[in-house]
Order: sequence, then structure tokens, then C-alpha cells
Amino acid sequence: MINQIAANEAHHPRDRAVSEIAAHLRACWAPAMRADRSAYLRAGGPGRTPLAAEAAAELAATTTRSPPA
Repeated sequence: MINQIAANEAHHPRDRAVSEIAAHLRACWAPAMRADRSAYLRAGGPGRTPLAAEAAAELAATTTRSPPA
């Protein structure tokens, strides 16, 4: 599914597309879907397009950061 979202955003410049994909996943995916995505990524995440992979990496980086103290 992430590849389909990436394909829909591919007309944007790369940085914007990555941000839009990550924002969509953050806003629209249920916690269970996000957990499945995380497990899939830990297993290597085969079959993702480069744009989808970049967005998934951005999302993982922003969701694992601790809030400032």
C-alpha cells in the first residue's frame, strides 16, 4: 500500500513527496497498520519503491525521536 501512496505523490518534487507520504501515513494509518509497517521494515521491507522507502525511513526517524525535555 505504501508504494501506491508513493505513486500518487510522485508528481511532487522528491522532498515534498516524501513529506506528503509520511504525513499521510501518520494521519491515516491506524496504530495496527503502523505496527505492521514497522515489523515489515525490521524484516528488510522488500518490494518498496525508492520513494516509499525514503518516506518510511523519514516516518521511522520522526516517530522514534524523544520529545524535548
